[in-house]
Amino acid sequence: MDIQAEILIEVIVLLTAACAAAWALLAGPLRIAPRACRQYAVANGLLMLGLILNTLRTEEPSYLTWFGADLSLIAGIIMMRFGTVLLFRLPMNYKPELLLLAVVIFSMLMVPPSVASERYLGIVFSLAAAVLFVRLGISTYRGLLPGVGRNITLMLVMPLILAAVLFLVRLGLILTQDHAEARFISIHTAEAVPMLWFYLVLSVSINVVAMGNALTRLVQKIRVLADRDMLTGLWNRRSAELRLRELYQRWQKGRESFSLVLLDLDHFKKINDKLGHQAGDAALRQAALILGNSLRETDMLCRFGGEEFLVILPGAGIKQAHHVAEKLRENLAATALRWDDDEVALSASFGCAAIADGLSVSQLISSADHAMYQAKAGGRNCVVDSTAGPVQG
Repeated sequence: MDIQAEILIEVIVLLTAACAAAWALLAGPLRIAPRACRQYAVANGLLMLGLILNTLRTEEPSYLTWFGADLSLIAGIIMMRFGTVLLFRLPMNYKPELLLLAVVIFSMLMVPPSVASERYLGIVFSLAAAVLFVRLGISTYRGLLPGVGRNITLMLVMPLILAAVLFLVRLGLILTQDHAEARFISIHTAEAVPMLWFYLVLSVSINVVAMGNALTRLVQKIRVLADRDMLTGLWNRRSAELRLRELYQRWQKGRESFSLVLLDLDHFKKINDKLGHQAGDAALRQAALILGNSLRETDMLCRFGGEEFLVILPGAGIKQAHHVAEKLRENLAATALRWDDDEVALSASFGCAAIADGLSVSQLISSADHAMYQAKAGGRNCVVDSTAGPVQG
């Protein structure tokens, strides 16, 4: 074996081993996206195994060193994609990869596992790797785009797409050039050193991309912790106030109207006192689910504090807000909370207010809050807006 090629192979093996250990550490003691990190750890282990098996190839036929090496490398790329899908909670579909793996295995079994099939195996491997890197790039793009924007997403996906392109170039060179085995397929010769450098850069790149994915996902989870209510999963008060500021600026600049519906669950303390705080938490979660399913995608539902919820309605006037609140009231009252052997009716008192000249955001919230307390004083399970009296349910 060429000495420079041997050194590069050792570096790649050590690199993939270190990456596998690092991902295992993240999955185990650190508990950072454990399922995805385990996939990344296994992927690096398979890449390392495939490379080691490749170095053990001799003139003698061997299914392990010829077929096993390529299958291990292909499986490693597949596991990288599965890790990315798990990390970003994308829809999982194993069928394309399993089908591709089956095609690769079938194609390999068409030839003997020996040096005589080196060119053919190089063609099969290059084509499979190109397809897999394209799919890995697509999954990475879909996962990153909502969190970091198009420019950063393209920057992180680019190494994967470039890898797919280079494997296609490798495929073309194998098909068109004589004696391509020494430069583009075998990793033992001096002519293979440029290809080994490509493999080294590729190993670094895919792990850098994976680490970028993991950090992006971690940042997204931190944002969720900052912006979401942990019990119900709804937006929290901080998020509501930021959204209201944004809508208020639009109102001042372009007179884009918006309205609020503030509601408070009726007799919530009795649920806690009679059935316990876990039942109260279940009531809050059920109310959040019912309310959320009754709103438009453009509306914003927040847990405003305790048993209070705030609905922000962009583009809505007071009449629309009243109509939405009545719909929410009816849907909430139509569903009871089942807790052990008890069935508890859920209802709420609603207050509506719309932005108007002379009102600040805090005054708008106070107006909705005052209307909500009027609803409670008027018998509960009703809707009151800031310009009218209660409407009994």
